[in-house]
Amino acid sequence: MDYQNIQNRIIEAPVEIEKIREVYNKMSRIYFLATPLEKKARMRGIELAKIQPNDKVLEVAVGIGHSFLEILKRVGRGNTVYGLDLSPAMLEKTRKLALKNGYFNFELREGDARRLPFPDEMFDVVYNSYMLDLVPIEEFSIILNEFHRVLKKDGRLILVNLSKKNSSPVLIEKIYKLAPYLMGGCRPVLMAAFARQAGFRNVIREVPDSIFPSEIVACLK
Repeated sequence: MDYQNIQNRIIEAPVEIEKIREVYNKMSRIYFLATPLEKKARMRGIELAKIQPNDKVLEVAVGIGHSFLEILKRVGRGNTVYGLDLSPAMLEKTRKLALKNGYFNFELREGDARRLPFPDEMFDVVYNSYMLDLVPIEEFSIILNEFHRVLKKDGRLILVNLSKKNSSPVLIEKIYKLAPYLMGGCRPVLMAAFARQAGFRNVIREVPDSIFPSEIVACLK
């Protein structure tokens, strides 16, 4: 299915950045309940990232830090791992988790994925999970262009999101239309076509067999 048709098969997100920050600051206290549901897709995404000890890695939308901790385990202790999140409360959860596990080689920043506070071609890997399913469709390209900008040539991008097996409507979308914030503002997205549109290559998409319907999109700059 082409790019335009994919756009038409994703429902819009009637949410605002400040509202998302407010919601996730509150959800930071209970987000651990969602972690087991997301774990399979997150871990598969990290596996596909093929992180090496010397890789410079950025995680955008660190949440409460479980993926960030897995990234820290895979890089050298002298190599700084960077993390970004819109929510100060989520960043604090991540910081405490990393320190509790004995890691100090990280830098966490509060920031917006639409304007990444990093120079061009800084990273070998950009990892992003359960964030694009929150944002309006028109902002997909803005964010993906930022990911493209900060990646080095041949850098790897990993996207993990709430999704569906194909473009057909699903029940979770009907629920979202009635109560957008019931699931933290997330709705199913299909990101492979958007990644290609943003100039990424070797795009692959996997849909793991999981209770929580997710997709993993892996590609290269």
